[in-house]
Amino acid sequence: RPTVVAINGSDGAVVWLWTLMRAAAARGFNTVVFDGPGQQSMLFDHGVGFRPDWEAVMGPVVDVVAARADVDADRLVLWGGSQGGFWGARTLAFEHRFAAAILDPGVVDVAASWLGHLPPELVAMLDAGDATGFDAAMGVWLADPAAQATWNFRSRPYRTSSPFEVFTAMRTYNVRDVAHQITTPLVLTDPEGEQFWPGQSAELASRVSGPAELMPFTAAEGADGHCEPLARTLVHERTLDRVSELLR
Repeated sequence: RPTVVAINGSDGAVVWLWTLMRAAAARGFNTVVFDGPGQQSMLFDHGVGFRPDWEAVMGPVVDVVAARADVDADRLVLWGGSQGGFWGARTLAFEHRFAAAILDPGVVDVAASWLGHLPPELVAMLDAGDATGFDAAMGVWLADPAAQATWNFRSRPYRTSSPFEVFTAMRTYNVRDVAHQITTPLVLTDPEGEQFWPGQSAELASRVSGPAELMPFTAAEGADGHCEPLARTLVHERTLDRVSELLR
């Protein structure tokens, strides 16, 4: 069978992918799901944090999947959701065994969703490498218990408590320098009201060397917002049907 290899987001459990798996099975696909570095069991049970170079993760996964007797190795599809849209793009810049890919959405620069919340003064401290000043300034915000709880949750996969180190690490989660190496045909969701990475699906499409199709989703369809949470059936219908056409 053709097979979807799915990359989850920064904080989702694999059960979130159940609707994807059902939709893929209805179209004759296998689906492979797993926790990668920094995700769920890898983080909570094994203490393994995020890493940007997901080609090192996906290479061995593809080796195992492609060797299975129930997999058509010439019809592998990469799917990446939420921050998996970055890891998927990074993978495709180096791993060329996928016949097609769906990124929901395409992500070029993970840090953009975080840096947009910082005042210019703090961004300047990051640029200058002022770890002491940056951490002190962030400490004022983190004095609020609710802010500290949010920070603990979001920063934990980076395996450091230093705000400067987290933001510095996050800035390496960027594919602008390697996106031109992507030749795999892409289907990129482009939902109205994308909260975290607006415009990045279009930017990724403009940077790759292979074919890339932007697939808009709208509020009028009930399919707006990050990962179109109220319209997953519609999203799977359109994206998987399009990929099925690409594999023919």
